[in-house]
Amino acid sequence: MNKIISMKNFIFFLVFCFSIGCLSQNNENDITGSYYMSSGNPEGGTNMIVMPNNTFVVSYFGGMRKGTWELKDNKYKFTYHVEPKFVLYGRHNTNLQDTVMVNMSVDANKELAIRFNSDSVGAFSPIFNKGANCFSYPYIYKQHETINILDAYAPNLNYYHEGEISNSPEFYSFRIKEAYNDFILVGLSSEYSRAGSFNAVYKDGIMDIENQGKVKKSIDYKDIGEEDLLYIQEYTKTEILPKLLEYGNEFFPYYENPTKADLVPFTRIDATFLSSEGIVVLDKSLFIVNCDDKD
Repeated sequence: MNKIISMKNFIFFLVFCFSIGCLSQNNENDITGSYYMSSGNPEGGTNMIVMPNNTFVVSYFGGMRKGTWELKDNKYKFTYHVEPKFVLYGRHNTNLQDTVMVNMSVDANKELAIRFNSDSVGAFSPIFNKGANCFSYPYIYKQHETINILDAYAPNLNYYHEGEISNSPEFYSFRIKEAYNDFILVGLSSEYSRAGSFNAVYKDGIMDIENQGKVKKSIDYKDIGEEDLLYIQEYTKTEILPKLLEYGNEFFPYYENPTKADLVPFTRIDATFLSSEGIVVLDKSLFIVNCDDKD
């Protein structure tokens, strides 16, 4: 939770600082530094920080993305880091006894669907009902049967794999080889899992971004605060969805009075990608979420 608050505070500082013009003397021959791009809306604009180790971050209201850059033929290419659309974590929880459960930590209203222990022709079930309009996490699905296979599907999944676009979206298929009974299915916002890159040229303190226009450098890299730089550098090195999900991570379940078994880390399960051509998605969802009639 502290990590989430720190990130929000950092993003707020960037947007506020550069929207009011925290300017300094620019080094006109060095692209590294900070660039503020106004959006013209109340949420504020976008701030881009280019670092000398060929990484960059883009912060905006509600989020932050990272990536790498390279210079070739006097043109800079910026490429976003791509996170998987779905990640499944598992562990064995002795507190559950004969129960198996899956914590659905996924985006709402994205028509996401899953299936358990199915062959290649089994139908998927939507996680949430159509028109779901009220959400109160966590959503935990429980059953007694062991889960050996979990498949997760999202429409337009072809957008989430750089260089692997096909006519039919793929779905994530997780094969569980361990005796796990406690799972977390994480689904990030599409902005984190969508591949993308852009080109720019730099001259006299101005970055000219292809199809976006010119942006003047706001702050040289050397003039960015030490605390902010440490946070940015740590963010570029840290995986949002690590191999081992430990207590304190933003995706780790919350327990008011955790037991020793509750604090056991989750292990990330590798996925394979299968064609969704011909798959069937049922109408009945795992969860019905509707608060139209509530005050």
